Amino acid sequence: MADKVKKKRVGPITFLRQVRAEGNKVTWTSRQETVQATIFVVVMSVLIALFLFAADFLINLFVKAITGL
Repeated sequence: MADKVKKKRVGPITFLRQVRAEGNKVTWTSRQETVQATIFVVVMSVLIALFLFAADFLINLFVKAITGL
């Protein structure tokens, strides 16, 4: 079996300091980038919903035409 590697344990204060230090290293998006990304996601969701609605409607018509319902 593989040797188990013991991980060094740290206290809660040290852990929170490390989390804060890592958070400071993150490159956060600007407000403008966030708004643009949100608008893009909403628009794409609406377009995909319309496409799926149209596809479902056409398939439904096709199946009804074949089965005579």
